[in-house]
Amino acid sequence: MRRAPFVPCVILAAAGALSACTDETVFTAEERDELQTYKLPPVPPPNPSNRVANDEAAAVLGKKFFFDARLSGALGPVNDGVTNGSLGKAGDLGKVACYSCHQVDTGGGADLRSRPGTVSLGVSYGGRNAPTVINAAYSDVARGGWQAWDGAKDSLWALALGPLENPVTHAGTRLQYAHILYDHYRADYEAIFGQLPDLSDAVRFPASGKPGQPGFDMMAPDDKVAINRIYSNIGKSIEAYERRLISPSFDPSPFDKMLAGDDTAMSPAAIRGARLFIGKAACNECHRGPTFTDLRFHNIGCPQRGDFIAAVDIGRSAAIAKVQGDLFNRAGAFSDAPDNSHLVVPEDKTMPIMAAEVDKGAFKTPTLRNVSKTGPYMHDGVYGDLWEVVEHYNFGGNTGAFSGTKEVTISPLLLSSDEMNDLVEFLRSLADGDPLPSPAFPEGLLKAPTLPN
Repeated sequence: MRRAPFVPCVILAAAGALSACTDETVFTAEERDELQTYKLPPVPPPNPSNRVANDEAAAVLGKKFFFDARLSGALGPVNDGVTNGSLGKAGDLGKVACYSCHQVDTGGGADLRSRPGTVSLGVSYGGRNAPTVINAAYSDVARGGWQAWDGAKDSLWALALGPLENPVTHAGTRLQYAHILYDHYRADYEAIFGQLPDLSDAVRFPASGKPGQPGFDMMAPDDKVAINRIYSNIGKSIEAYERRLISPSFDPSPFDKMLAGDDTAMSPAAIRGARLFIGKAACNECHRGPTFTDLRFHNIGCPQRGDFIAAVDIGRSAAIAKVQGDLFNRAGAFSDAPDNSHLVVPEDKTMPIMAAEVDKGAFKTPTLRNVSKTGPYMHDGVYGDLWEVVEHYNFGGNTGAFSGTKEVTISPLLLSSDEMNDLVEFLRSLADGDPLPSPAFPEGLLKAPTLPN
């Protein structure tokens, strides 16, 4: 059946005035203009804190790090190797890679493996649902964007470092990773970042350790800096790869085809859903711009419940101090262009930003691109499908079991079941197609590369 064309609907009334469009499967001129603001730039904004962010060799190396499960410690006791999507049995080593919770080829950059599915299972269960890494490079701190659900990181490379030493995700150490890099990646690393120290000296550089552990804490100060530099460069390489994981690297979604002028790309239901999205449902109050996010933090009354979910999660409120004190933030010694402007009050650059009451229980507005591929939804994976998400907003959020105060904008939408179905259909139209060929990755953008022995 031929779908309705994407054209402005103009009806000339008898008096010569323009009336509203009566065909719900046709956009008005005003709606078309609004939807054009969602057009995605062909490349992400620059990241001066990472000098190799756009370096092809760094991206190739970073992809290997992304898929290398040797960058992890021992699996915890919750892993049975059978029923919960675990990557092995308790005590197994070298099982968790970035890919394990960010399945770029099948999961839209999120986690479809872990069971029961609310939060991700690495070495153990984390406290939050793993967000997609696809299009994460567009979340630029210079425009108010931060990384992670709570904004505890201010760059993609810093974000990559956190899980590597987190005891419930990868549970390894920076000294361990430096030795893996020295033994397996030395030539590739040195071609990009320069000569490594002699890590074969086990007295200077113990086999394992991170801050707070004797193996690291007892090292000479200069050697600590050297290991921290290596560690930061692992993150910077991973960012270089993730900057290729963007919608322009894939066949366009039906929505993007429509923006480019393909009048038949979206179904009538998706068109009706798009009109609701920027109209009656007002989803665009927060989900706006090229990645369908205002890059800000909101308390939407999301229930804090589910298997392995902490009873209390105050979100952004706790993250501000974390990013301020992060050794690997954009203002620190391991940034390639130190800048603290995002960490201070604009009106008084001597005063650091601080958490406010509005930050309690607030989480970052997620991108909606590829959202049909990345369930479950919300920071705690509390909703299993898109209908439940739309229902959450239609009811005006949850009535309890969350921290802080729900924003006043989260109020009942009074959508009918048909309108909710149309919204879901529109969200499905935001899914990218297959990856395009990438000369940097002969095996393909999303497929596991051959790792060095």
